[in-house]
Amino acid sequence: MTDEQKEILMEDAIVESIRRAPEVDVPEGFSARVMEGLSPKTPSVWTRMYLWLVRPQVLTVRPLQVIPVATLTVALLAFAFIQMNTAPSEDALRLANVRFVMYDGEMSAQNVSVVGSFNGWKADRSVMWYSVEAGAWMLEAELPPGDHEYLFLVNGERLVPDPLAPLTRDDGFGNRNSIMFVVGENEQAL
Repeated sequence: MTDEQKEILMEDAIVESIRRAPEVDVPEGFSARVMEGLSPKTPSVWTRMYLWLVRPQVLTVRPLQVIPVATLTVALLAFAFIQMNTAPSEDALRLANVRFVMYDGEMSAQNVSVVGSFNGWKADRSVMWYSVEAGAWMLEAELPPGDHEYLFLVNGERLVPDPLAPLTRDDGFGNRNSIMFVVGENEQAL
């Protein structure tokens, strides 16, 4: 007899002995005792977070809870709309006429521009013109009220603070920015 035949005979014998075994009732409370002995597996924090994100969530809303939130939202939107459409005050609309002057009697510069906080530090927005009578580069501009930092850009390369400016401020890059104060419709000098 081969090993395979021996295994088949053994399996048949086991099946036959199970069939002949007497039936015994399960003791009362057996299932409960087994279940108490088992502890549920607690998923990790990441697994619980993932399951919370991918499972549908039920949101219960009561009208009495929504009414105050909706009223507040509408009021804030109306307030924002009114603020956007309200004309600015007359003072805010007034621009002051200011003059930038850089004396250059020998006319050693080829071109000069004013770069500053009021024009985004862009040289092409504030190109100065040379006045032979004054011996200076000049630019007239309209600026809103406030303090404005600026420098002269000479020949597109060299930054020069205004020697006539009463105040300067360190720009954090090794330069001193000139400061012009504008109040109302006038340039203010200290």
